[in-house]
Amino acid sequence: ICMVSDFFFPSVGGVERHIFELAQCLLLRGHKVVVITHAWNDRFGVRYLTNHLKVYYLPNLVMYNGCTLPQIFPNVAIYRDIWIRERIEIVHGHAGFSTLCHE
Repeated sequence: ICMVSDFFFPSVGGVERHIFELAQCLLLRGHKVVVITHAWNDRFGVRYLTNHLKVYYLPNLVMYNGCTLPQIFPNVAIYRDIWIRERIEIVHGHAGFSTLCHE
């Protein structure tokens, strides 16, 4: 299961917390879960959080309030690579204002 959103830790908020808690519950049920979000300051690349939750911090340009500039074509190759490598079967987008989610 892949969860995609502009809003994730280390940013703090309701969507960020919801994605983290949902991922933790799915991991406890035996699912493989990864999160795709944009880089935050010194956080980029791949990081592991509690219970081996794998997070991909993509090098996207943040425009305003934690949202990235829409860039559909440059990210297609990155998404495809992650989905194939992680054997993703379900992609779940979070937050109506997340451009990563809409891509």
